[in-house]
Amino acid sequence: MVADKIRLERLKQNLSQQNMADELGITAAAYSNLERGVSDISITRLFQVARILNQTPQWFIEEMTSSKDLFKADIQELNVQHDLLILQKEVSFLKQQIQVIQSELTKNK
Repeated sequence: MVADKIRLERLKQNLSQQNMADELGITAAAYSNLERGVSDISITRLFQVARILNQTPQWFIEEMTSSKDLFKADIQELNVQHDLLILQKEVSFLKQQIQVIQSELTKNK
């Protein structure tokens, strides 16, 4: 669960694994192992990660509903972002159509 929370917080802050690895002074592969839970995170490393992500170490170890719920929330957020992008494209298309209609109306006057 700690690794999942680290990953999600990193993604929320638009940081790459390489950014985190550089801040921690480790390789990207070593950081990836921490985030995937392959390597256990030491208390010292947890404090370092917490500092980088502007969280308390306790926040990462607090009980959370479940990883599944966190991933559902992330997927929902991505779906909202996707839907917003589609709506923005549709609005742009409709604006173009309005300009075409206005142009035709002007010609017919």
